[in-house]
Amino acid sequence: MIVSKRENGFTFVPQYEHGALAGELAARWGNERFAAPALAPALRIAAAHHDDGWRELDDLPAYNSEAGRPAHFLELPLERTVPPYGRGVDSVFAREPLAGALVAMHWTGLYWGRWGLQGSEPLAHPLAEEVVAERERQRVETLLAVWRRVGGLRSEFEAQVWHAYEVLQALDVISLALSSLDPSRPTAAGEPVAVPSVLGAIEQPPGPRLVPDAPTAPLGQRLDLTLVVVEPGVGTIDPWPFAAERLELALPARALPGDGLPEAEGVAAYRAAPVTPLAWTLVPGAR
Repeated sequence: MIVSKRENGFTFVPQYEHGALAGELAARWGNERFAAPALAPALRIAAAHHDDGWRELDDLPAYNSEAGRPAHFLELPLERTVPPYGRGVDSVFAREPLAGALVAMHWTGLYWGRWGLQGSEPLAHPLAEEVVAERERQRVETLLAVWRRVGGLRSEFEAQVWHAYEVLQALDVISLALSSLDPSRPTAAGEPVAVPSVLGAIEQPPGPRLVPDAPTAPLGQRLDLTLVVVEPGVGTIDPWPFAAERLELALPARALPGDGLPEAEGVAAYRAAPVTPLAWTLVPGAR
C-alpha cells in the first residue's frame, strides 16, 4: 500500500494499481529522444504486473496500529513481504518468461541499489540475500533459454534486456510519484527531490520530483526527468519520454480521515471507503 497524508486525511493506493498504471505508461514509452525498448511486449507485461505479489497484503490490508491506518509498504518487514512477493513474481514467469525475468530483476534490484541506478549498498538481510541468489540463478537460466530461441548476438540481447529493466525502473518511479503526490496541489517552490529518497514519507515534502537516470537507449545516456504539478490535475515531465503529447490517467485510490483508528475499525473503514480515482493529465514540460 502506498500511503500519503494530505490536507483531508490519508490517501491509499494499492501496489497492484500502481503497477497497472506503470503498465499504461510502458505502452506509451518512446519517442525521438527516448528509444522504445526492443523488448516492449515483455516490458509492458512486467510493468503492469511487477507488484502483483502485494495484492495479498494490500487486500487485507496490513495495518500500522501505532499510526491507526493501513501500513505503508516500506513499513512491513521482509519476513512478511517476501513470500507473497515471490508468488507474484512466479505468476509473471508463468504468464511470460521474459517478463518474469524483468520482474525478478526488479525485485532483486530493490535489495541491491537497483543494480547501480540508486547507488546504495546491498541490503544486509539474510532473506534479501537469499532472494537475490535464488532469483539471479532463475534470471540467468531464463534469459539463456530465451536467447537460444531468438538467436542473434548474446551481447545485443543482454543490452536490450538491461535497457528494458532500466525503463521499468523509470516507469516504477514515475508511477510511485503519481501515487504519492496530491494532483490537486500545484508544486510548491523548493529544491528538486529524488522520488526514491522520499518513498517512505507519509507527508511528502515540497518541491519538484526527480525521476533519476531514465535511459535514452541501450547502453546510452541517462537523463533525470523532472515532474511538476503546474495546475490542479496537470503535471509536466521534462524531458518528455512518451510517444503521445498528452496522457490522461486515472489511479484508483481510497481515502480515510486523518485521525487514527483501531485496527478492526480502520480495516473496516478502508474496505468501506469508495474508490475515487486520482486523475492526472501529463504533458511535456517547457522546451
